[in-house]
Amino acid sequence: MRTAQAFTRTDASVALQLGGRSLTFESLREAVEARKHRLGVLPPGIAILRAHRSREFIATFLALYEAGAPLAVFATEWTAPETEVRRQLLGRCFELDESFRVSWRSEQTQTCHHPDTALVLFTSGSMGAPRAVQLSRENIEANVVAVRRSLDFDTAPEQTLVLPLSYSFGLLGQLLPALAAGVPTVLLSNLVELKARLEEGALVGMLSGVPSHHETLLRLLGEAPPRTHAVTHVISAGAALDVALRQRLLRAFPRARVYVNYGQTELSPRVLCLRSDHPAFLSQAAGYPVGELTVKQGDDGELWVRGNQVMLGYLGDEGATRGKMEGGWLRTGDLARIDSDGLVTLLGRNDDLLKVGGERLSPLEIEAALRMLPHVEDAAIWGREDALYGTSLTAFLQLPAGAPGVSREALRRALRDQLSPHKVPADFYRVEQLPRSSNGKLQRHRLGELLQPGRRIS
Repeated sequence: MRTAQAFTRTDASVALQLGGRSLTFESLREAVEARKHRLGVLPPGIAILRAHRSREFIATFLALYEAGAPLAVFATEWTAPETEVRRQLLGRCFELDESFRVSWRSEQTQTCHHPDTALVLFTSGSMGAPRAVQLSRENIEANVVAVRRSLDFDTAPEQTLVLPLSYSFGLLGQLLPALAAGVPTVLLSNLVELKARLEEGALVGMLSGVPSHHETLLRLLGEAPPRTHAVTHVISAGAALDVALRQRLLRAFPRARVYVNYGQTELSPRVLCLRSDHPAFLSQAAGYPVGELTVKQGDDGELWVRGNQVMLGYLGDEGATRGKMEGGWLRTGDLARIDSDGLVTLLGRNDDLLKVGGERLSPLEIEAALRMLPHVEDAAIWGREDALYGTSLTAFLQLPAGAPGVSREALRRALRDQLSPHKVPADFYRVEQLPRSSNGKLQRHRLGELLQPGRRIS
């Protein structure tokens, strides 16, 4: 697939809606070409773009991408220290503002990126430090083809997008496939705007988000039946979608097909997909490989992936790249079960496994059981060292203001009906909000900050 054929429609149909204004594919193409004519004045190195939800960001992204100029996408909310540590990973680089002017350039003169690098996105390592993921045009365009097929993207009349454009799910998993398919994208800033469109009956076609977005949206809607008759696709990715939330989405969007997805930025990002018309949808199954990807289990049960969406490597961290990739295969860090027909079920993170009483277990199963309890909006499990059992389980429960009090023993009693005794947490803490990234991922390494005596449920 040639890039010039993928994202460059030139007709008068709507490509984007931003702030109530429509932008046609013809107008978007004019903006892209105008920027391409100015590429000759740019300095060498990787171009940094801030992911504003704007015509300027999208046109500049496409201009650099189509011209083969390597670029990195930064989140708009990153602080100065967060920005600086990512700049250091890039080597020689410069930043473009919304007017296509160079607003900053590095003092580094060494070019460090892979010669095939088209795009650098950032993800967190196991200890929370950022890693710069290098993706090629082949990676990105293979993902676009795979997403269009697996999500039946071309059948959507339009999509509404709230996800950040610095996030691989938002940029590569939703925006670029829509541009390639000619599907209009309505860009919204937050879930409150999304709720308003639902209440007006103006939400049409495809809706996407991470599970915490879907949970928040359903809670914002309350008991009143939402006007969802025109929603055709509901997409979830970025974290596991538990069975209870799958059921609630089917009830809230009765005319839509719900798609569960799994991916990683290192895989461009989409890996697995499962539709709600599949018999295994109301289970913890994550889906089948998309596109030309192949999956297998490593000796320790870890999910390995191979194919044309596997990243080029981490920029500035050859050791991490060697630890992640082997012989064309990428280690996901996730444990999985693969059925005889290829259906993959994720069993938790390899580095999140907890050993309790000599038995290894994943926190995901326990967290899913906790979310089924009354008034529990979200939940997380943390393992603390224990002299007797090796690890003692602590549960953090996100409860709404005004929720009735509950005792530790009542919680343990309720969980014993669903979990083996060694999986029932010993301690429980009440929190207003679990630590999650802007992409909705649980920041498990920060749970220890919530161990405050006043939060403990006795």
